[in-house]
Amino acid sequence: MILGKLTSIQTTFLKKDNEYWNYDEYNFPDMGYLPLLMDLRRKFHYGGKIQCSVAGIVPVENNYYLVKSIFTEQVESTDMVNISFITSVYAKRNNGKVQFFSGIQYFKELYANQKTGNINYIIHPDHIFDPKTASRMEVVNKEIAKQFEMSPLKFDYVLANDTRDLRDITGVHLFEYSYQPVASGGFADTYNNIIYAGNNSAYYPHEVVHLYTNTKFPRQAHHWVDEGIAALLGGSTGYDIEWHWEKLRRFLVQNPDYEMDNLVDLQTYVPNGEFMTDFRYAIGALICQKIIEKEGMKGIFDALQAGRSEDNYFDIIKQKLNVNKEDFGEYVKIETLNLSPILDEEMESYKY
Repeated sequence: MILGKLTSIQTTFLKKDNEYWNYDEYNFPDMGYLPLLMDLRRKFHYGGKIQCSVAGIVPVENNYYLVKSIFTEQVESTDMVNISFITSVYAKRNNGKVQFFSGIQYFKELYANQKTGNINYIIHPDHIFDPKTASRMEVVNKEIAKQFEMSPLKFDYVLANDTRDLRDITGVHLFEYSYQPVASGGFADTYNNIIYAGNNSAYYPHEVVHLYTNTKFPRQAHHWVDEGIAALLGGSTGYDIEWHWEKLRRFLVQNPDYEMDNLVDLQTYVPNGEFMTDFRYAIGALICQKIIEKEGMKGIFDALQAGRSEDNYFDIIKQKLNVNKEDFGEYVKIETLNLSPILDEEMESYKY
């Protein structure tokens, strides 16, 4: 019966009326399993076959049962089997029937909760909560709201020391994000207004910006616009955007012929060996800054509604900055190299 219900999770993903899920706390309780579902869809699209096996059903806290499942894939033309994902879903009898609960809902009940203004912190037991940092986050939350011409958002903020601590809470294990070289980061669940922060801090403005962009213009923007404005207003990996621009500038000084015209090739870290500065964030923020210099936040609002395709992105750049797609790489190099250099001894001052 449980295996059949797990299959149903895949077939009715992100639905508001899935009979197997509990919706008391979140409108989209299965959103935390997005990495799993996106990977499954990709593999199914290319003819892959996935086997789901329930590894165990174990009673845990507060009358829940932990349902641990393993998703495996046979390597074509071999006898090898790869483990794609290990997942945790929680089940509980509710109003006479068994329902699934997401990891975040289970751990919200289990962990300490601390409310600061509009933000409810769900605190991993290994983290030491800092009320002053939380108050600072609430101030910035209100500032971001003003910039987006909105009332301050209320949201849950999952607070953990690093990305590895987020694995149990999200319920998706073997997720590559948890094993990145710098185990600090997070992401925003814009369906349920949740920040997953594995940065050891109650302060994470970058992900808060994502809540505002997707509340004001739900899933209408190319990710370079969304990541760009989030990095511009909220920094990235613990540093303000100027720090990342300086890292990009230094890289281009040393590599003036580096190819920058293809967005697909740039969807990774700047190859300076530091695993800190992402091309999407640094360049996306630079483009957003140039738009703001010309049109203010109105120009950003237009960009956030321009569409999610690559053509949409270059159309808005042409419209706002008069830069053609074929000139994009050269434009970025010129604007980056024209930035004022930051001395080594000044770099840490951009840490937030």
